[in-house]
Amino acid sequence: MKWKNKTFEKIIFEESDNDYIECKFKNVDFSKCDLSNIYFEECQFVNCDFSNSTYSKFISKNNEYKNSKFIGTNMLKSHLENVSFKECSLRYSNLSESILNKVNFSDCDMSESNWIHLKKINKIIFNNCKLIKADFRETKLDKVDWSTCDISGIMVKIEDLRGLIVSSYQAVDLSTILGIKIKE
Repeated sequence: MKWKNKTFEKIIFEESDNDYIECKFKNVDFSKCDLSNIYFEECQFVNCDFSNSTYSKFISKNNEYKNSKFIGTNMLKSHLENVSFKECSLRYSNLSESILNKVNFSDCDMSESNWIHLKKINKIIFNNCKLIKADFRETKLDKVDWSTCDISGIMVKIEDLRGLIVSSYQAVDLSTILGIKIKE
């Protein structure tokens, strides 16, 4: 079934194979759902809870997520295109092997999340995010800007740092990954 221009508010979402186009979701509980076969396009999500849900191989285009929770969400092998996350919590989420094209993360907490072996990163923005102990191993970070983010304890391979944009303070933190000891 296809839903268009519908507003969903204060409900517990039931799993389905529906398409949602230009819909609004406010205070909707998607937690523990399998959303793998659902398609959302040009939708807005406000104060929604996706915690411990599965988005594996999910496609999300032109959507906006605001003040929503994705704690422990599995987004393995997903495709996010022209998507924004504002003031969201993605702690412990798994975005490994995903494609991220024109994705904006602003004021999000992505601590201890997995971004291992992202297939493609294009025009991804991290603005004032917490990436504490996040795992970006085997992900090429060329032209990614983390200069406004907290990257303490970040996990990344040395060869994937080429082209990464960081502040001078962060460069000192990253020097430990390179095995450099700084003497004052």
